[in-house]
Amino acid sequence: MIEVLKHYLGGYLRVRLRGFSPERFLNLCMAKQIVIWDLRYQEDSYQFLITVRDFRRVRPLVHKAQVRLRILGRYGLPFFLYRNRQRKLYAMGVGAFFLVLLVMSQFIWDITIEGNYRFTDDMLLHYLDTQEIRYGRRKKGIDCSGLEESIRSQYPEIIWVSARISGTRLMIKIKENEVMGTIPSKENHPRDLVAEKPGKITRMVVRRGKAQVNVGDTVEEGQVLVSGIVPIYNDAEELVREQLVRADADIYAETEAQYQELVPFLAVKRIDTGKNRTGLRLRLGGISFLWMLPALGENPWEITSKSSQAAILGDFYLPVWVDHIQAREYQIYEHFLTKEELEGEKNAIHQKRIENFTEKGVQILENSVKISNKDSGWEVWGSFLLEEKIGVGRKLEQTIIEEPPLTNSEEENERQDERSGDNH
Repeated sequence: MIEVLKHYLGGYLRVRLRGFSPERFLNLCMAKQIVIWDLRYQEDSYQFLITVRDFRRVRPLVHKAQVRLRILGRYGLPFFLYRNRQRKLYAMGVGAFFLVLLVMSQFIWDITIEGNYRFTDDMLLHYLDTQEIRYGRRKKGIDCSGLEESIRSQYPEIIWVSARISGTRLMIKIKENEVMGTIPSKENHPRDLVAEKPGKITRMVVRRGKAQVNVGDTVEEGQVLVSGIVPIYNDAEELVREQLVRADADIYAETEAQYQELVPFLAVKRIDTGKNRTGLRLRLGGISFLWMLPALGENPWEITSKSSQAAILGDFYLPVWVDHIQAREYQIYEHFLTKEELEGEKNAIHQKRIENFTEKGVQILENSVKISNKDSGWEVWGSFLLEEKIGVGRKLEQTIIEEPPLTNSEEENERQDERSGDNH
C-alpha cells in the first residue's frame, strides 16, 4: 500500500521495450537497482511500469543494450495535475475536499467499547454523554487518563479501563470484575414453610424445623408443611421451651395444572408478492437524502436497512452514514384453518407449555391435550400431572406471652411464704 502511494505521488510510466538484447537491459536494470514491475511480454516486445525518477536513470543502459524504449502511458499525481492545470474550479474543489477532511480529522466521529458484558453500550454511552464526550467532540478536549479514572469511579465493578484515540475514533476497552463485589446478606428471620399450591406429598427432606406432614399426605394451599417452632423437651419429656428457627426443607408433591387457550377460526397469513424495491439513504450528521422509488398500490411493504459509516484508511471515520434499504411487498389475507393447520396450532401451544415447565425444572408425570369447538373459536385445553417443589417461606412472628399481674391478696401470700422460708 505504501509503495503504491509513493508511485502515485511521484508519477510512473508504462514503457514498451524493443531492441537487440532486451534481456541484457533487464539484467542491467537489476544490477543498478532500478525497480520495474508489471513486466509482461506482448507480441514482439516487453511492457513494464517504471517510476519517472528511474526512467531518467536508464538512458545509459539503453545505449549499452541497444534497445529502444517508448512511453505508452503516464500516470500519477504529477501528470494528473499537469493535465488539469487549466481547470481552476476543479483544483479548488479538490483542495476544498482535503480541507474538509483536515477539519473533520480534529473531531471524534466513532466511539467503540469492548469488553463490557454487565454494562451495555447504551449505558456507557449515556455516561459518556453526561461527561460531554459524544460524536462531534474535539479530540483535543478529551483527557483519556481522566476518562479512565472517571469510569472506574462511576462503576466500581469495572477494574480496568483503557481509553485511546485512533484517527477519529475513541476506543475504550474495559475489564469487569468477575467476582461479586459484596456477599449477599443471609436471611435469618424465623419462618414456616407452607404449601404454595394443593398436592400430594411424594418426597421430602427436612433440614431445619419440625415437619407437620408426611409422605403420602394431601395438603391444601397455605397449609404449614414445616413449622419454624421447634419444641425443646427435658429428660422427663416435659416441654421446656420452644425455639424459633428458619424452616428449611425440600418438599415435592404431585400437583395438577390446566390451561385453556382460544384459537380463532380464521388465520391471518402473509404472502410475498415478489415485488422488491431497493433504495439508498445518505446521512450527513442530521441531514439525510433518500433515493428510492415510491411504493405503488395499497399493499404493505416490509422495509429493512443495513447501515455503514464512511471511513478512510482504517480508523479515520467521517460523520457520513450510508443506509442500504431493501423493501418487499406482501399481502395479508384470512382463511379458515385446515385440519392440519389446527393440529399444528394445538401441538405448538401444548409444546410451549411443556417447555415452560422444563425450564423451571418441573418434572412432568402425565400430560394430555384436546381441542373443542366453541362459538368464538377453537378451544385448546391441556392438563398436566406434575412433581414440583411446593414449599414457600412465610415469616413467623414471635409471640411473647406475659403472665398476668398478681392481685393484692396473692402478693401478700407470696410475701408470707418468703418470710417463712427465711425463718427456716
